[in-house]
Amino acid sequence: MNPEALVQWIGPLPLAERAKALTLISSWLTIYGRDYGVASVKDIGESSALKKLVGINELHHKLLSQTGNYLNGEERKVYPVDVFSRILFEVADQYGVRSALTGAMKHAQPKTAPSAGA
Repeated sequence: MNPEALVQWIGPLPLAERAKALTLISSWLTIYGRDYGVASVKDIGESSALKKLVGINELHHKLLSQTGNYLNGEERKVYPVDVFSRILFEVADQYGVRSALTGAMKHAQPKTAPSAGA
């Protein structure tokens, strides 16, 4: 997956469904975050695991901030979907957690399909 896949997925969704999608991604990221915590115990390198956990935390912050603005109906405060998508993937790449972000997206995407009438 890449930033464009996120744009194609959530761009056409109404704000409430965008919020749901971002919340689902965030939820799955917590599961990936647990995996990184366990991995540090298995000696893959504390600094590597810590860096990934910080990255997951940063993604959560961005996702939940955007979600809150969607849910509050404050579209003027949110990043455009294409800009927000690039920000998420830049953060994920910076912290080495792109696979976690794309995995979370893959789990969340089927639960946010646009309605037939949209």
